[in-house]
Amino acid sequence: MEKIKHIALLTDFGNKDPYVAEIKGVLLSALPNISIIDLSHEISPQNIIEGALFLERMWDYWQIPSIHIAVVDPGVGTDRRILLIHEGQKYLICPDNGLASFIIKNKHTETRHVKYFKTFSHSISNTFHGRDIMAPIAIQLAKGGNWEDFGPTIEDMLVLNIPSIKVVDNVIYGSIIHIDRFGNAITNIQREHLNDSTPLYAKIKGNIQKISFSVSYGNVEIGQALCLFGSGNRLEIAVNRDSAEKTLKLKIGREIKLFLNKG
Repeated sequence: MEKIKHIALLTDFGNKDPYVAEIKGVLLSALPNISIIDLSHEISPQNIIEGALFLERMWDYWQIPSIHIAVVDPGVGTDRRILLIHEGQKYLICPDNGLASFIIKNKHTETRHVKYFKTFSHSISNTFHGRDIMAPIAIQLAKGGNWEDFGPTIEDMLVLNIPSIKVVDNVIYGSIIHIDRFGNAITNIQREHLNDSTPLYAKIKGNIQKISFSVSYGNVEIGQALCLFGSGNRLEIAVNRDSAEKTLKLKIGREIKLFLNKG
């Protein structure tokens, strides 16, 4: 494997407080030539599923030797584990709280429970494992450390309890699991669930309106509701140039029915 030159950060810290700067200080003090990339620091506070969906979307597009530190960690300081996940040329360091759910379920990864690492401070804060544990793990890896030395392989990682879809006749029953910054409602219905059927329209529980299927946002009139499979291959409920969340009064957990033409 090539030498690791990039460390990428994903957090819910925002940019107002010094947390991101502290992690970068630890990394750059030990690895002055490393490239640090900010994936995002705008995950909603403590929103594990939002972070998990972010990781799912970006993971396959990183095909270079890299270490990813993901810190959305409401359980910091408890006995929750820290994971080191490996796939190909990439590593992910994150808490064992479901943040890696979609990577673990959908990718060809190996996972270790981190028990052994070198810290760079005299004490470890019970509120900032990103700085005091995860960053040091990344430093050791980037310096050529053997990932097998960090702890035992495990297979009982915590995976988020994402609602299952249900298929009855020509209808897929799903639900909204995330709302993005545009107000689009992202569901747990994925393109693979179609099984060669053609989507016709969607209905939101409690609303009689039929929401027509479209291949893009702009293929309907401005202000019109639509459903489509977005770039992450999940069914979205959207409104062209407006917020579906506000216009259709959508919330996470709302049931969505996708009607199909099975030919």
